[in-house]
Amino acid sequence: MEIQLRAVTRQNFDAITDLQLLDHQRSYIASNSYSIAQASFYPQMQTRAIYAGEELVGFLMYVDLELEGHLNEFGVWRLMIDSRRQGQGYGRAALLLALAEIRARGGVRKIWISYLPDNALARELYASIGFVETEIDEDGEMNAILEL
Repeated sequence: MEIQLRAVTRQNFDAITDLQLLDHQRSYIASNSYSIAQASFYPQMQTRAIYAGEELVGFLMYVDLELEGHLNEFGVWRLMIDSRRQGQGYGRAALLLALAEIRARGGVRKIWISYLPDNALARELYASIGFVETEIDEDGEMNAILEL
């Protein structure tokens, strides 16, 4: 099934906020409603709904880090797949689409991602795409970088 990244709109907002994680994953990521609200105040944050065909399966958000002093660098700050659709390759496909969308902006040198160190599935996914762990930050999250 074809995976697409689509805009977050008034029409899909409620469905995006209804997406669920598994119980043990809830501490791994901010809620979709918080992320969408956050992005409404910061134009450098880009939110995307993840669709498999016409079915909404997840959400992601990436950010241009220029305002934080990191020229030509981006961060993937949110990536979640609904609990009923996990393990089917949607997260990998969506992340690859987001990376392509970021690269298409031109001049991008680095893309950052972070996750809690005990999130083994995230670590495995990101490493398989080429992200290299750098350090654990002050929030206790592992930072990883993809150099372009």
